[in-house]
Amino acid sequence: MPGAGTMIKSAAKIANLFLYPAKCLNCGIYLDVESDEPVSVLAGCFCDTCLSGGPELLKEPFCTKCALKFNESGSADHVCESCLKHPMKLEQVRAVFVYSGIIAKAIPLLKYHSKLLLARVFEQAMFQAFMHYFDRSSIDIVMPVPLHRSRTFKRGFNQSFLMIRRFPELYHDAAGHRPLWKIDMKSLARIRKTSSQTGFDHEKRRQNLKNAFRVLKPHNIQGKNILLIDDVFTTGATCNEAAATLLNSGAGKISALVLARA
Repeated sequence: MPGAGTMIKSAAKIANLFLYPAKCLNCGIYLDVESDEPVSVLAGCFCDTCLSGGPELLKEPFCTKCALKFNESGSADHVCESCLKHPMKLEQVRAVFVYSGIIAKAIPLLKYHSKLLLARVFEQAMFQAFMHYFDRSSIDIVMPVPLHRSRTFKRGFNQSFLMIRRFPELYHDAAGHRPLWKIDMKSLARIRKTSSQTGFDHEKRRQNLKNAFRVLKPHNIQGKNILLIDDVFTTGATCNEAAATLLNSGAGKISALVLARA
């Protein structure tokens, strides 16, 4: 027979469901209150209809540098034409999802509509990708790409940080010891307020972000291998400009882990 504490928690949970019934974050339909989907999965945030189109995990084959997904089935991973013609400052980019379907709808819900429940879902997905791609890499610093202070103030959060803030705790639970890397939110700043990148081509994105970042604490990054964290990688202009700024201040190798690759 369950104890009193368990019964109280169960009653509180049921009461909470009736007072604040779960709704699909995309279409607003009520979700099944009897289901017990954990908040660490998208099924706890969206209805079956909205989830029918994804999410699509980024799987091979893709570019070994920028993670651009290749359409040809059976082909091996290789460097794409764009990376050969215009090499990035980044060593490599890895992504969890393809930017399509429900993921393309979910990311704006987090960023612009403060659906913070999604941050917990994305954090789990990002951590699994981190352990798969970077656990054995010599990463010294995990660094969310910073927002301009005016955007942070307006939004109230940096979505890239929310997706990795519990990484040390998750790593300790998974590996049984504390990580050797650390999360750094102070060494790099976005000093110039830039226009939205939406609708810009590659060159306009690059010009829009020119000199947008500044290293505030060079001694923290000297010779350090840094993993940048961002939500979406389209042309890579944001991560590449951040990487260039870090490299110019003495950082080691710079890679990027993003939630979705467009």
